[in-house]
Amino acid sequence: MSDPKQPKTIKLLGYVKIYGEIEAVTGLHIGGTADAIDKGGIDSPVIKNPITNEPYIPGSSLRGRMRCLLEKKNGRPLTEMATGIWMEMYKDDGKGNADDGNKKKAKDSEVCRVFGNAHTGLPSILIVRDALYTEKTKKDDGYIESDLPVTEAKMEIAVDRITAQALPRTIERVPSGARFNFSMVYRVLQDENHPNPTDILEKDLKNILDALKDIEEFDGLGGNTARGHGQVKFHLKPLQVRALEPKQQPSGNADADAVEQSPVQLPDNVAEQQNAQQSEDLENNSDYPSEQPVDSAGEQDSAEAQENVESRSDKENFRDLEELINSVDGIAKRFKDTSPSDPSTT
Repeated sequence: MSDPKQPKTIKLLGYVKIYGEIEAVTGLHIGGTADAIDKGGIDSPVIKNPITNEPYIPGSSLRGRMRCLLEKKNGRPLTEMATGIWMEMYKDDGKGNADDGNKKKAKDSEVCRVFGNAHTGLPSILIVRDALYTEKTKKDDGYIESDLPVTEAKMEIAVDRITAQALPRTIERVPSGARFNFSMVYRVLQDENHPNPTDILEKDLKNILDALKDIEEFDGLGGNTARGHGQVKFHLKPLQVRALEPKQQPSGNADADAVEQSPVQLPDNVAEQQNAQQSEDLENNSDYPSEQPVDSAGEQDSAEAQENVESRSDKENFRDLEELINSVDGIAKRFKDTSPSDPSTT
């Protein structure tokens, strides 16, 4: 059991960012709140930003679906946290860090060490941000018209098997094709809950990416996925890794700690030869500016070509999930040099 009087330390080694776009392959419904339901109106609206009125995907929805899938895959015992709500969570049993205590079980859980277990003081190390419409979706693809979002109203009917009476309901959905910018950040922390974070880093990242893959291939986002809603595709950029450099300790040698970086001085004859060669190169360069009139049509064609190249390059930067999962191997080495050899955690 840790001594409450013993000082504790926490060290942030860096971040791994997972980001890209979420595309709605079929209509997407993540429920919001209706102020009023008019006769013949929408029974179940989608959640929208109250200021811009634009639909978005709450980070809690994506995070909750990822956690749920990982819990089912691991198959560990669940706890009833509220009436009828069962999750892989561990309540404080007062045993502290004992091997059979819930605090130790939460630390060892692949779910709780990423998504957190508040009852035993285990915070989440994964930030999942709200996913907002991309600029292309808003401006170019027609999902925002006259400052109003374009959504679809899907009519569904439940039929009584005995009387054949129909019970219609109208569900609002974000139309297929809409794209959302999304990102999540994994914080590489070294503390009493994660004394050796580089040992679990790659496993945690693969679990996160596997959960996204399961959502894309076998599950979905939002409500009514069993009835065709919420099929999505993730378009991901390469993982962004930022390892924080350890602070250098002063050596005590002022000359060594303050090294001057002075420019290299070339001999006069070498410098003159270089300057003459640069002038000659500029004069012979066909791209050197001239006084000839500018061809506006050619300039426009060039701009369009550049735009096409940038658009194609942006698409090529996206990775599929399997490729991203394979790229995780070796990431932990980026952080091992920043980790102290003997962390003073308790």
